[in-house]
Amino acid sequence: MPRFSKKLVSRIKELRDDLDISQQELAKSVGVSRQTIYYLERGLSNPSLTLSLEISKILNKPVEEIFYFEPEIREFMKNKTLEELDDVSEASGIEFDRIVKLREITDDQLAKLYTTEELTRIAEAFGVKFEDLFLKDEDKII
Repeated sequence: MPRFSKKLVSRIKELRDDLDISQQELAKSVGVSRQTIYYLERGLSNPSLTLSLEISKILNKPVEEIFYFEPEIREFMKNKTLEELDDVSEASGIEFDRIVKLREITDDQLAKLYTTEELTRIAEAFGVKFEDLFLKDEDKII
């Protein structure tokens, strides 16, 4: 059974651009190198809690709006062919377009666009557990 790792996603670049702050300016403000900001923006490095809080202050956003975990389903779906997705659509009884949409979905959209029953059918069609694809670790019952 596959286990899924979560990818930490950073919105630093987007928020920095909105405020017209360069990587160098942000780096200087939080006491790190420009390269550190570069790596954070590209998901090549994860920030410490202290650095996350410092960046949060400068960008004037809560930490959870700057850094978040990509839903498991997006990472899982990236490697699936259209043929595999078509098979899942057929097995789950969910329209193909809605299956494909899972490649780009956010956590908020997931809850709004799909019922738990639909997501369970999709997971079963992939041969995995619902919680492995759709729940964050902190939401899982141990």
